Amino acid sequence: MRAALYARYSTDLQRGESIDDQFRQCERAALAQGFEIVARYSDAGITGGTTERPGYQALLSAARRGDFSVIVAEDISRLWRSRAEYGPRSAELEDLGVQLITAVGDDTRRDGYGLMISIKAAMAEHMRKETSYRTRRALEGLALAGKPTGGSYYKDPKIVKRIFEAAAGGASPWQIAGRLNRARIPGPRSRYWSGETVKRILRSPRYIGRLTWGLTVSQGGARDSRRTRHVIRPEGPLVTRQIEPLVSLELWNMVNGIGA
Repeated sequence: MRAALYARYSTDLQRGESIDDQFRQCERAALAQGFEIVARYSDAGITGGTTERPGYQALLSAARRGDFSVIVAEDISRLWRSRAEYGPRSAELEDLGVQLITAVGDDTRRDGYGLMISIKAAMAEHMRKETSYRTRRALEGLALAGKPTGGSYYKDPKIVKRIFEAAAGGASPWQIAGRLNRARIPGPRSRYWSGETVKRILRSPRYIGRLTWGLTVSQGGARDSRRTRHVIRPEGPLVTRQIEPLVSLELWNMVNGIGA
């Protein structure tokens, strides 16, 4: 049987070598079955909760052309972490006569094994949602402690004041970013400043000591986790607290056109 291998990992926190590690396990499983490996597809740093994966889409296109008759992955979660995608795609692959084998022992060629695959796909989706919940819980703890929770928060009072004063003087966010880059002042996450980063800083009430977190709630995304909508939480933010301001309320209001 002609086989295609598929590998994926979710975030930049994982090693790039993860793809090679997965391929090695897939190759071992394929060769043990006597398959001829004809193609390899992979996606790095992309969640399995979305269909917007170039490697995954290329794999499906090749399956529809009849390029192979079996897909080998390390486990089900590498292919799917969304039941909404698993259902139609697994049915389509079955219609195409394409089987699924995993390095951990799954094999759709066995009678009745489709039910087990369905259970594992549901478990993979649950684990994705559980990880998301734990991440939000940790971020809420940081917010309650008055610590940064990501975004473009910048701690240096001198640079923050310089940004606000430049904006108050009529400079655009992109002009300010250019000045900071020419001065080789490191940005919040890297050495490069962008106009959008400066704009987010200028609009953030965090710099006048108003820290809020959990202002929005996620909705939708069953079909594609990257299509989740963020809507304003009716009851207001989960965390609201005062922290040390880096600029005056008067300067912040001036920059944001409040009271003008």
